[in-house]
Amino acid sequence: MNEQNGALSFLKLRVADCSWIVFDKNSTALGDASAHADTRSFWPDVARGICDRNRGASAEGIVAIQGDGDQRILRFWDAKGRACAPSAASLLCVSRFLFDTGMAEAESVTLRTLDSEAEVIFIDSRNFSVSPGIPLRPDGRQLVMGSAPLGEKSHAPGAVVVNVLMGNTTLGIALFDTPPRKRNRQSLAASAEGAASRIEVLVVSRNELRIRRGSCDPVLAAAAAVSAAAAADFSDREATVIVGGTGLVVQWSEDGPVFVAAAPEYCLSGEYWATDQMK
Repeated sequence: MNEQNGALSFLKLRVADCSWIVFDKNSTALGDASAHADTRSFWPDVARGICDRNRGASAEGIVAIQGDGDQRILRFWDAKGRACAPSAASLLCVSRFLFDTGMAEAESVTLRTLDSEAEVIFIDSRNFSVSPGIPLRPDGRQLVMGSAPLGEKSHAPGAVVVNVLMGNTTLGIALFDTPPRKRNRQSLAASAEGAASRIEVLVVSRNELRIRRGSCDPVLAAAAAVSAAAAADFSDREATVIVGGTGLVVQWSEDGPVFVAAAPEYCLSGEYWATDQMK
């Protein structure tokens, strides 16, 4: 970090239509309490400022890197300045940066936060893979392929709704074989009661799905969509999910976790002037 002018170098990366801003430890001096007056408010203020859609770079949140090698710790804040757990898309974005700067191994990288860790696998120099978890039913029972409609009643004509528990998040997946009409979308709330997010899935074929994810992380949404579609026997365990104009490749292993492969992209680099935060 340039302490004289308060400029923070950053890179903005995205997976599908979801972008995150990465601050390198070398440009931010993360963890150096002498670099700014109040570390507790500094990064939340930066997150709110730089993620602003009108005055900033417009992103879901920020990632700051601390330390090297096995001592490397990642910290995440959302666009409202709240410390948050890493999303699958944010893990892929920061892995792209670590890979390109030589701070990651050749085959995979283990990403650690203060209270968790996750592995991102490098398929090749462009495509990375991460697992959002094992898909379950909301009651914790195993989600099984071909078991649909799993007893869920759809209030949206033409849709089969499957509620999927991924990690700590329950997602209401509405499966359509034709594009849903507006009135059908409005009735999904009753079908996906109790779900944190409701995701519309258009089943193009057994190997291609198109989704409307709302505010849900696109990688998590893609994983849940294929899990639900396979459970309903609408798709195979491996399918391409189109979200935000980008194709994510999803594989659901037999009785195991779901893996999502994507190609994180750079979309902006620059400096954020943190003068106000550094007073």
